[in-house]
Amino acid sequence: MPRRLHVLLLLAVGTSSACTSFGTVRSAEVHPGPALTLQGSISTPPGDGAAWFWSFDCASECDRAIGGFDAALAIGQTGRTPFAVGAGLNGLEYPYLEGYVQVGSGASPYGVGARLGVPVTSWVQHQIYGRYDVRLANGRRLLLNPGLFYHGGNSPNGENPGHFLAFVQGVGVLLEGERTSVVPAVSVVAGRGEREGFGGEDGPFTSIFAAASVSISWHRRRAPIPPP
Repeated sequence: MPRRLHVLLLLAVGTSSACTSFGTVRSAEVHPGPALTLQGSISTPPGDGAAWFWSFDCASECDRAIGGFDAALAIGQTGRTPFAVGAGLNGLEYPYLEGYVQVGSGASPYGVGARLGVPVTSWVQHQIYGRYDVRLANGRRLLLNPGLFYHGGNSPNGENPGHFLAFVQGVGVLLEGERTSVVPAVSVVAGRGEREGFGGEDGPFTSIFAAASVSISWHRRRAPIPPP
């Protein structure tokens, strides 16, 4: 793995104590057995309205870059209809259960999946997404992951309900190894939200921003991907 990708991952993890990963770009192809994936991400400032949801002790002027950390354990099952199930943690506050089904196979596999947030705090996150792989000339894969991201709930004191709904388009490259794979990616987020503040309603507001991420997966031994 190139050193610059290690640096990006460490920087993102270091700023992600209670934040979120908006895009988690993965391959559409399901492989059998367990896989552990860790991801670090960092976004551009999303604007005051959206940034408030992931800021500590900030009532206004919250606009800043959002760091994110995602850890997921999934178990894949191949066969007539390959699928994977798993669980994970987005940031330190948003656990989830996840299911994915690979619908198409061949040179360009694709599928659909969803994350169901587990409400252990006053906020919860859900996602539905698609995955589509494009084979490149060097045997690597371009990963396209469009999806919908939802964040909603209330502040711990019950005084500030709100939500944020966004379309996320993730694009990454799969650097697959025999036992470890890396995906550097960029996600564009376009969303709309609203919340109630102490001074009244804030919103509805729109937000468009981007997030860069690096994920590392540890899995069973795989044969290298041959060029087309």
